[in-house]
Amino acid sequence: MKKYLSTFAGSAICGGAAFGIWPELWKSYGLMGGWLAATLIIGIMWYLNHYNGAIRNPEGKVWLDQGWCIGAAGIAWGIVRFQGDISAFFLAAPTLICCMIGGALAGVTVWVIRSCQTRLDKEESKI
Repeated sequence: MKKYLSTFAGSAICGGAAFGIWPELWKSYGLMGGWLAATLIIGIMWYLNHYNGAIRNPEGKVWLDQGWCIGAAGIAWGIVRFQGDISAFFLAAPTLICCMIGGALAGVTVWVIRSCQTRLDKEESKI
């Protein structure tokens, strides 16, 4: 139970930092502020969540936790900011669907590459 709570807390901190700090740095310092925010926020959050083990990540499994938590925080931020008006969410639905399709295609591509590599490794071990 503790790992699930720490996963929730780590994800909430990551999403909150991305939507709380990033826009302010970008507004204040322009493009360089965006790069600085990307480096600092994602770097610190990766260290907190993965290196220190705040987010549950089973061995041998891939979990795009920071992408999911920042995406969920963005959706929640948009709904709260616009006082519960979810009509803007439906305008963003095609973009979300395209992101999911792109993620699925990337997953299939990685699977094909890994299966080809496994096959090549087996053939090389026979030689």
